[in-house]
Amino acid sequence: MSDYLNLNRFIFNDECPDFTAEEVLSGLGLPTEVIEKGDYRREFDAIKKEARELIRLTAGAVYFKMPDNSVPPVPSGPGVVGVILTLGTAVTGRSDEFLAQGEYRKSMILSEISDFCLITYEKMIRERLIVLSKRKGMGLLRMYEGQDIPVSELQYVWNALMADKNLGVYITRESTLYPVKTSCFIMKIQDDADL
Repeated sequence: MSDYLNLNRFIFNDECPDFTAEEVLSGLGLPTEVIEKGDYRREFDAIKKEARELIRLTAGAVYFKMPDNSVPPVPSGPGVVGVILTLGTAVTGRSDEFLAQGEYRKSMILSEISDFCLITYEKMIRERLIVLSKRKGMGLLRMYEGQDIPVSELQYVWNALMADKNLGVYITRESTLYPVKTSCFIMKIQDDADL
């Protein structure tokens, strides 16, 4: 099983995507006049470069059969590609520092930059998986993420990716992913023969 996973596991390291003040600040949900009068744009300009240096985009994707409920798990279930992607620990640590220093706007903006980058990175990885899956003779079907993924499946993807070693991502006692700015999704796959 591990040879199979090793041949079907892919690790990506990418540059921080570009983002503009408009893209980030609009995500705060504040009226335009509040953003302009509240110096949010100036705060954004002050931390944009630092944010780009702190964000470390890393993702792992693994193609496998989701195990059934047998013990130990047997790869007899549906074919899927499981993905975990993260921005690393540095950006969350810096956001927490801003909070501790009472710089709430900077913390809020840095968190919004992180969220924007995580969503953008997820789109980049999905596009990459379309190409990769096509090369493997597979089509991508429905995507599951967040609350749609049972903890057991999240842990299986995490183990299959060896995410602690390959991505620096851990599962907490509360069964959440750490670092905070990390996400997971699973896509069902279909062989071309089945299409």
